[in-house]
Amino acid sequence: MQGCIGILSDGKPGHLNQSRGLADALLRLRPELEVQEIPAMPRHKAVIELLWPAKRPQTMRLLIAAGHATHLSLLALRRAYGCPVIVLMRPSLPGALFDLRIEPRHDGGSESERCWISEGPLNRMQPHAERTSDGLILIGGPSPHFAWDEAALLDQIKALCDGRRQWQLSGSRRTPPELLNALSELAIPGLSVHDPAMLPPGWLASELPRNAECWVSPDSASMVYEALTAGCAVGVFDLPAQAGSRVAKAMEALHERQLITSFQAFTTGSLPAPPAVPFAEADRCAQRILERGWL
Repeated sequence: MQGCIGILSDGKPGHLNQSRGLADALLRLRPELEVQEIPAMPRHKAVIELLWPAKRPQTMRLLIAAGHATHLSLLALRRAYGCPVIVLMRPSLPGALFDLRIEPRHDGGSESERCWISEGPLNRMQPHAERTSDGLILIGGPSPHFAWDEAALLDQIKALCDGRRQWQLSGSRRTPPELLNALSELAIPGLSVHDPAMLPPGWLASELPRNAECWVSPDSASMVYEALTAGCAVGVFDLPAQAGSRVAKAMEALHERQLITSFQAFTTGSLPAPPAVPFAEADRCAQRILERGWL
């Protein structure tokens, strides 16, 4: 075996998606490597391992993790394996303890030798060469970043379904059931409403790259970045931003760079367009890691 990339997991799908996104990008550059997923240790076990590391096979070339619960395990396994470690967030422990941090811009960090800034969380999406003319609508739910307005969202969704495309809509774990029920009862022509609990695993990862256009509620920042990475033309519904919200500022920055289209702009005739340059943050970071000579 040429070597292994380790993913340390806290079991949360969102965190695992980020780590797998970077690992996938590294494998595209170094396909001879393998990936191993390792569960994070309980805190007490991580402390013991950190103080008295067990001998482990020296095939691990790099360790990647996201989520606060992985931090101690990541540091302990660095001692055991003797390889660099990368944390995909602003850590709760001092940043200098890690070989590299890759922090989403909305976390408010600044670029340095040991801290890279990414445009949003990394993810596993890859554009497809062929797309349908259909569209997706992805709805989140109440969050600290935007004032949730169900009536406004219903009006915007109805206006969006104007006959240009066939649309599929899905919520998330945060979506109030009342909203999905109301949309189903409206029976909007050209719109299929899905209960996220009834969708098969991997549905979103399969659908995003093959759809031409995707509209997202602004609270679902990770979905916005996934849609951009998948190469979709991305629109974002309008909801009032909470004062000082980092996520709201990130959405505003994407709009200023013309990467997303607001619903207000849509009502005046502006249609979303796919990114002019591929939005591929995981690949960009993977290339920089190889340039460091870590793999």
